[in-house]
Amino acid sequence: MKTQWAMALGFAISIPATQALAGPACLELGRIWSWKVLDNKTLIVEDDTHQKFKMSLMGYCPNLAFKERVGFKSIGGSELSCLSKGDDVLVRDIGMPDRCPITDIVPYTPAMEAADKAAAAAKAQQDLQTPK
Repeated sequence: MKTQWAMALGFAISIPATQALAGPACLELGRIWSWKVLDNKTLIVEDDTHQKFKMSLMGYCPNLAFKERVGFKSIGGSELSCLSKGDDVLVRDIGMPDRCPITDIVPYTPAMEAADKAAAAAKAQQDLQTPK
């Protein structure tokens, strides 16, 4: 009986350690729910569990803010693949889609969201005060 309790306790203790070793959060290609464009180099992408990720793109991605449809292409190719550095955001324009390589993707924390909102508000205020 003591052996069974010891094994159960050992298993229960190992679960949080295993979860901690699981690594960073993953934005699976097949679970993308929505996205919001911050600028032509940055997207906030939300999965179907409403976890948000901040995605940085290499350089300027033309017309990103004006497209209602974007695509995501993972090197893994499966819907279970995690999007990561080197994968692409595809923006369809006349003709071939623009490929915008992903340089970074991180969980979008509430603190990051608050900082982005404050920066946008400050920019809006500055734009109002700047003579034209």
